[in-house]
This record gives sequence, structure tokens and C-alpha cells, in this order.
Amino acid sequence: MNELNPDIYTVAWIAPLEIEAQAALHMLDNHHRGRFALNRGDDYVFRAGDLGGHNTIIATLPAGQEYGTGSAAALASQVKKFFPNLWFGLLVGVAAGLPSLSRHPPRDIRLGDVLVGLPEGNSAGLIAYDLGKDTGAGGFQLLRDGHVLANTETVVRSAIQNIKLMAPQDVDTFKSYYETIRCKQHANGDFNDPGQDHDHLYQMDDKGVSHIVQRERRPDSARTRVWYGPIGSGEKLMKNTRRRNELRDKYSIIGLEMEAAGTMNRIPVGVIRGVCDYGDEHKNKGWQSYAAAMAAAYAKAILYEIRPKASAPAYVKRETDDQGIQSRLPVRTTFLGREEEMSQMKQCFGSDLCRKSLVLWGLSGSGKTQLAIHYVSTNKQTYKSVLWIDGSTSALIHQSFENLSHHISGYNRERPATEQVIEWLERETNRSWMIVFDGVPGAYDVDDPENFDIRKYLPTCDHGHILLVTTASDLHLRLALPEIHLEGVDDITGCSILLRCAGVQAPDDSGKATARSISHKLGGLPSLLNKLALCYPTVSFGWMISISSFNSAFLIRRSKLP
Repeated sequence: MNELNPDIYTVAWIAPLEIEAQAALHMLDNHHRGRFALNRGDDYVFRAGDLGGHNTIIATLPAGQEYGTGSAAALASQVKKFFPNLWFGLLVGVAAGLPSLSRHPPRDIRLGDVLVGLPEGNSAGLIAYDLGKDTGAGGFQLLRDGHVLANTETVVRSAIQNIKLMAPQDVDTFKSYYETIRCKQHANGDFNDPGQDHDHLYQMDDKGVSHIVQRERRPDSARTRVWYGPIGSGEKLMKNTRRRNELRDKYSIIGLEMEAAGTMNRIPVGVIRGVCDYGDEHKNKGWQSYAAAMAAAYAKAILYEIRPKASAPAYVKRETDDQGIQSRLPVRTTFLGREEEMSQMKQCFGSDLCRKSLVLWGLSGSGKTQLAIHYVSTNKQTYKSVLWIDGSTSALIHQSFENLSHHISGYNRERPATEQVIEWLERETNRSWMIVFDGVPGAYDVDDPENFDIRKYLPTCDHGHILLVTTASDLHLRLALPEIHLEGVDDITGCSILLRCAGVQAPDDSGKATARSISHKLGGLPSLLNKLALCYPTVSFGWMISISSFNSAFLIRRSKLP
């Protein structure tokens, strides 16, 4: 088995519990085959893969080890020592949620919601609530007022903020990731939602008697919420309603967990937790798998928000023919809207694996590639293999096939790689795949040496799904294939893209109107809106620019766009 190199891994995903680690492993884009060499004193075995272009390790506690701040500290210390080039870490798992219905507005936290540790007012983003000293008359005083020594890396907080800007639609940024693992099996079942009918919050009266709190059922479209605020971290498992409420009210915390305080001062992690109970006497494990999956999905969204520092080695997963190949997808950028086009693509390909082909075409910058990425990411569970091919030139197609050919069974270096990959796709035992050709050029001209006929690279079998992405308006006609014409987004979606990319947190009505007008003038092209937003610093632009001044400013800025 291959020996993995610790030097290339830049992200640590810490998932102390087994169910948390299982959810994390399902979220990886690719699993890296091999093991890390261990020396005397190395007590932990790590799993590795890549996600969003980041080489990532999954760290969990050994079987049978007690969990808590002490165990988490030991694990984090060895992670930091073993991987010298870590950039940042994420602590991802389950926690107790702390609803506060008497607040204004109410903090109606429910099972399956996601908690993200962030400072709020004078409160730290993480409160080590049992670390301190008894001062006698002054009562229990938190060490450093509960603040930990290290802060989460700025880039992680920035990614969280980028997702938070979408609230209450922030769930849309990661819900599709949860859907990919929802039906995955683990030792005690799967990651499905137990259902709102089984979510019971109890309130204790003055006599110590618990009563179920009647709460309005959430609509299915708003089943999950993300809560941002301080999270409490302690050594003991919380199963006490009165103590829970005391901590909630004293420190304004949204949840309780047991590892972050031990981890943070060794690796400044972002703390992401799914709510699996309410920290009361009714605590049980029935919601852990669903909560762990929701937290893992949010963590994956964070990694996709952060562009990797440098190109990572192009690992491709290949274990057996049954597990197939998963190409690394291009980096995702801001993606909003396109529900109609997503529905059309789903209708075209369906869930069966008979041969289906589709041409996705539109102007450069209309978001074709990002739509293709989003469709593939959302429907990965449908396919054992997903092959992403740069289809812009014949040379790049051959290079893509060359890279893939080394990871198919029966590879023969003496034979053309393209031929071998196509034959592999056409095998009757290999029916579950999608191949995407991105950037396919227009009309084929036999007299143009730079041009080529895409048809010679398409498998001819009666199974598999093929997606061709192009700016050519006639490609679907020449190939006699169904098509989706991708035009600019509507003004409201364009406004959201523009404001989000520019980092505008709370635009007023005038700012929104300006953004909608600018989106309309630019034809709603997502790529252009994204680049335009990056041209204007948020503070100076402030979204108070007028349409007339935008016209002149845009002509100057346009020449500077890549």
C-alpha cells in the first residue's frame, strides 16, 4: 500500500466520535489510498482525502477512548505535530442545542439544526464554562472570562461569514451535500432525518416536572436553520435542565459540547455542530447520525468557499471497478438560483442509467460550468464514476484521458489512453457513470488543425450519461441531442450574486435596487457579476454608486478584468 506524505495536507477535519468521522469520510470528494508512516509515540491513525481542492485529513478518537476536552487536546496536539503544513482546522460533530424561546426574537433551536461558533457582543465564540476558579463571595470566575487563547483562522471566519450572508437561505449552500449521504449506511442505520414529529423539547416547572413545549411545525422547505453564536465547551456530559439553562442565560450560548476547549489552543479550529439533543434529562443518541451529517455538510460548504493555497496533487479515487473513479471537479464559485435548469437536467438524465446525453450551451460567463458542477455535486450518489474532461482542445482531452487511464483496471501503458478509457466506460459491468466535457468548441472544420470532432471521444454504448458544455449554439443540432440554453439569471438572483460577492452584509433598499439594475444591464451573467463585485472594495463602493456613474466606471474597470 502507498505511503502518504504528511507534508501535503493543509486541512485537519477533527471528528472525535465514530459517527462524526463516518459522516466526514462520506463528504470527501476523493479518498487517498495509502497510509501514513508511524513512529514511536504516534498514537493515532488518520484517514486522508481531498475536498474542494484541499488535501484533508480526518482525525478521530481511537475506539473505546473517553471523549472530552482532555482527549481532544491530545488528538489535536498530535495532529499539529504530525502535519507540519496545516493551514486551518475544523471541529465537526454533534452538540446539545440550547433553545431560548423567551428571548426577542426567540432562539428556536431544534434537533438537526446547525450551530456555528462565532463571537456575539462581548461573548467569545467559544466559552470554556468549567475552566476557572472559585473566588468565594465572588462565585465561580471563568479563566480569561471564558475566552480561549487562539481564534479561528481568519480565512475560516471569512468563509463562514460568506455563507452567513445568505441567511435564511444559507441552508441552500450545504443542503445538497447532506442529500448525497442521507441514505448512506453506518453501523446503526443511515443519516436520514428522524422527523419533526420525534423532536420533543421539554420545559421543567417550579416543581421539577417536565412538560413538552408546543412548537409550531416548520415547513419542509425551512426544515433546518443555522445558528451563529457562542458555544459552551466543558468536560462533563450535560443532562441537567437547570444547569443547562443557567449556562445558557449567563453566557448567551447556543450549544454545549465537549471537545472544542481542548482543541482550540492547539489548532484554531472552526467549530461546527449539529444539534442532537437539548442537554436535558431526556438526552439520547437517536438524532446523532442526522445531526452529524448536517454539521459535516456545512463544513464541506466552508471548504468549498475557500480557494486552496496552491494546486494539490491530482489524486483520483480508484479502489475497485465497483467503486469507480471520481475526478476532481473544478473550483466552485458563487452559485445561486438555476432551480428551473437543475430540474430540466434532472428530468433529462433521470435516475436510470440508460444512455442519456445533453448539451448545455450559452454565452461565456453565463454560469454553464458552475451549473454543471452543481448538478454533478448534487447527484454524485447516482453515479459510481464521474469523469470531468477539459473539452476545449483535442490535446487537453487526451491529457484528461491520460490522467484517468492509470486508474482503471486492466490499464496497459502500451495502448492509447483515450481508447482504454472509452472501452472501460463501454463495459457492461460498468454502467453507472457520468462524463462531462467542459468547454467544447463550435463547428468542426476539417481544415482547421486546432479543431476536432467531439464525437470521436463519446462512448457508443447504450448506458451512461454524457454532458457537453459549450458556447456553441448549434452543437446540439449537429449532434441531434437535447439541449438547455442557459441565459443570464433574473434580476433578483443577479442582485444576490453581486451583493454576496462584494461582501455587502446589510444593503438598504436603495442598494438592492442599484444592484438589481446593474445585474439587468449586464444581462445577469454570473461570471461578470462576480468579477465586477471584486473590482469594487465594499467600503468605497458601498452600493451607493448610481447607475449613471456605473456606466462610466464600468468602461474603465472592464479593461482590467482577466
